[in-house]
Amino acid sequence: MKKLLTNAFLTIFFSVTLFGDGGQAGTPAASAACKAATKGSSSATQILTNTYSSVLNILPIRIGGVQTVPGMGTEDYVNYPISYCVCPKPWPMPGVPLEYWQPNSIIDVSNIPNCIPTFGMSMPIAVVAGSSFQEINKSNTQNKESYQITYIKYPLLSIFGMFADSMCQTSDTSIDFGYFSTIDPLWQNDMWSILVNPDAFLFANPIAQFACIADALTSMFGFSLDPLYWCFGSWNQTFPLTKATTGVTSPESAMAIAARTLFKLHRQFMLMGSIGPTGICGSYPMPIMAKSQYNMYPIYPLMTWPYRIPIGRTGFIWSAGQDAPVVNSHVWSIITYKKRTCCAF
Repeated sequence: MKKLLTNAFLTIFFSVTLFGDGGQAGTPAASAACKAATKGSSSATQILTNTYSSVLNILPIRIGGVQTVPGMGTEDYVNYPISYCVCPKPWPMPGVPLEYWQPNSIIDVSNIPNCIPTFGMSMPIAVVAGSSFQEINKSNTQNKESYQITYIKYPLLSIFGMFADSMCQTSDTSIDFGYFSTIDPLWQNDMWSILVNPDAFLFANPIAQFACIADALTSMFGFSLDPLYWCFGSWNQTFPLTKATTGVTSPESAMAIAARTLFKLHRQFMLMGSIGPTGICGSYPMPIMAKSQYNMYPIYPLMTWPYRIPIGRTGFIWSAGQDAPVVNSHVWSIITYKKRTCCAF
């Protein structure tokens, strides 16, 4: 317990020191816009609250398929109901299945070029699609919001030293950048994105879209349906895997873009599966992402909803205050939780 509190203090201190106003890189216009949009991100109270929520949302914890630590209102499901497991490491070793929700990344979503609200800064990166990310589809006068993202590896439990003794965590405690959408031409253009998701053509019809109603209903009360992978519940459709999103409010748009990012990185084998019998002994390729493997929680701007959010859940439940003009300028930092099933020795 003493070690956990010490590591938590160091993490909070690191966050206040590094994630504060920070240096403003990039073009002067982008830097000024990013600084104005994230002017509240250096608040120590907000960082303390977000750190507390981030740790709380790893619950519940299941050992041998039995819930041993309550979830405090967070949702969960039994992923490995068997009470024992055997893994070759490098010879067969028996163990006990351990299940929890692992904070593994932060996805910064912004319509400001290269804005990274997690660090309160802008990166000096040339933008593939130009400097404007707010577009208007003039052919049908419908607003189309478009966002760029930054994927940041954030192994919070490894930083805290939690589960390290159970062989379910690596010793990697580094916070690092994993993906910038601004340098990815496939993110900028719907047609080019077909190179990584040609199956999008299969679901561009009314019948496939009508099936998303069931996905929206299940995500409202629990987890969305993994077989309907072309749907993101109330957050509209999965495809195309690009910057543009329509038909939902801004907080839901940001969450939908973050979910698309996870799907895209799975499709490109940059992220792996970690659930079920296949994942009990280690990660495995998952080109079609299981939506139930992830939950998300916006840590900027600060919101009143305390629980991680399943993919596709309507913003009427959790997004109050997230789109206030004074609070947020279309800039979000979203921490992702990955369901982890492992064999603890």
